Amino acid sequence: MLFPTRPNVLPGLILATLPPVVVGGFGLAFLSFVGGRAEAWRLADAAGPYSLLMAVAVLGVTLALSALLSMGTRWHSPLVMLVGLATLPWLLGIAGTQEAMEKVLAALPDAGSGDALAVLVAGTGEAMVTRLVGAWMSAALLVAVAVGLAMRLERATLLGEGTGRLLGAGLSLTLGGTALLVALEAHHLFERLTTLATQAPEARAEHVAAGTEKLMRLQELRSAMLGALVVLALALICWQLLLRPEAVTRWVGSLLLTALAAMVLVLDARPMQLAAEGAREADVSHTLLPMLAPNGPKLARGDVPPGPYDVPTPGIRSER
Repeated sequence: MLFPTRPNVLPGLILATLPPVVVGGFGLAFLSFVGGRAEAWRLADAAGPYSLLMAVAVLGVTLALSALLSMGTRWHSPLVMLVGLATLPWLLGIAGTQEAMEKVLAALPDAGSGDALAVLVAGTGEAMVTRLVGAWMSAALLVAVAVGLAMRLERATLLGEGTGRLLGAGLSLTLGGTALLVALEAHHLFERLTTLATQAPEARAEHVAAGTEKLMRLQELRSAMLGALVVLALALICWQLLLRPEAVTRWVGSLLLTALAAMVLVLDARPMQLAAEGAREADVSHTLLPMLAPNGPKLARGDVPPGPYDVPTPGIRSER
């Protein structure tokens, strides 16, 4: 599906500045959300080299989207290219989280029976950082793409190709909302897991249960977003087929866009699957599985044994 830009200089300048402005606004909101610069630096330290890679990726994608959105009418920007670029930080964050989880799982066999739970808790919590940052910044970029596409709409074409553009903007905005929910989930896991060791032994089961309840609410919202994504993707493909069935590149592009969104969501679930598998293999699934897999068996009060947390855990501050 193609979206021609306008030759007018002023709209081009506005569209060029749109991605940096939206990314900057989301960046300031991120600082406020995590609790200030000190906490942001702590997250960057937990992410390690991926924090630098993420900064470079966000900067590069922002500049690329600025150029694509402001191009003249002689060049066309496929929606799948715009959305694909916007999801790159999210994919990079997923890769960082999966790599960190694989390292955590590799360290479990060398940990004693008492240390396995502590290693899994600390490692899983800190592994969520790259997923959090990547999803948050992709949400900003996807919102910028959606707004940019909406700004290109013309009243005269609203019932023609403009409807396809509007559907594409809605799909990008919905995928951005999904990315934001993923970021909220990752931050919640980071906070809950990295502070679990500081909780009193008798309060740990309630701490995990409260975290699981919030994660279930977030997953319900994600399910609603997924339903909206499916509806918008089908509407976009059908509209392209009805409008110009001979324009194969248009509806094939919509199919590729749908496949791209599905791939990102499938890959995003992989780190959590690794964490749940690690909990089962370390024989601590009764403790962490309810939070790592909220749709699974629920945690009963008193299910969290206090013993393993008496061992100091690297990367987690202990107040006892």
